[in-house]
Amino acid sequence: MKFFAVLSFLASLAAAQKAVILAPEPMSVLAPGDDFVVDVDRPVSTTNADEVAIAIGLLSCAQLSPLRTCDTVDSSSGIGTVLYAGPFDPELRPGGTDFYQNFTVTVPTDFPSGEAALAVAHFSLVGVSCPVICG
Repeated sequence: MKFFAVLSFLASLAAAQKAVILAPEPMSVLAPGDDFVVDVDRPVSTTNADEVAIAIGLLSCAQLSPLRTCDTVDSSSGIGTVLYAGPFDPELRPGGTDFYQNFTVTVPTDFPSGEAALAVAHFSLVGVSCPVICG
């Protein structure tokens, strides 16, 4: 059985800190058990940010929509089946001006056939520091 992976961005904590999915391409055809690379990009920011973690999930639209497509599914309500959850430590892209990290994940062997949304939840600490006087 095959399904289409439809990319969708799920969450970030601040606009300047958002993480976006650059790969795989929208409407990529994957099969249960397939390994694929998720390229997560984070633009350079002018604010202080400490990366904490990222979660990558695959949400079955076929199970959530009577049309069995992602057209009517609100993918912001969850990330579905978690494919990766852990540290996010992006590096400067060679020859680029953005930061990225690639994750190799696997489509679960029991994942339902049909369209799916690939989502990422990005967690970072964003703040401003100010001097503190200690006695």
